[in-house]
Amino acid sequence: MSTTAGAETVALTVENTGEALSAELVSTLVEPFQRGSQRTHCDHSGAGLGLAIVRSITRAHGGTLTLTPRAGGGLSVTVELPARRTTGGPRHNRGEVAGPPPPSGRN
Repeated sequence: MSTTAGAETVALTVENTGEALSAELVSTLVEPFQRGSQRTHCDHSGAGLGLAIVRSITRAHGGTLTLTPRAGGGLSVTVELPARRTTGGPRHNRGEVAGPPPPSGRN
C-alpha cells in the first residue's frame, strides 16, 4: 500500500500478489458480481461487489479508479481523488457539526 499527494490530486495504491491476470479479466473486475478466477474455487470467494463499490464511491467524489495487472501476478488498484482544500466557512468534515456548542452541563 502506498499514498501520494500532489497539488491537484491524492492517490492510494494497493497491490496484491496472486495468479497472473489478463487485461481482459481485469477490465471486468469493477462490474458487480465479477470475481477473479483464482477466487472462484474457495469457500470464501465473496460476492464480487468490492471493486464495484470502490468505483462508485470514487466516482461520487470526482476521482478515478485504475486497475492494472502486475507483471509477477496479482493486481495494482489505484484510487485517485481531487485534493480539494476548503478556505474559511463552517467545517463539516470528520463528523464535526456546524452550529452552537453543546451545553456544558453547568447551571
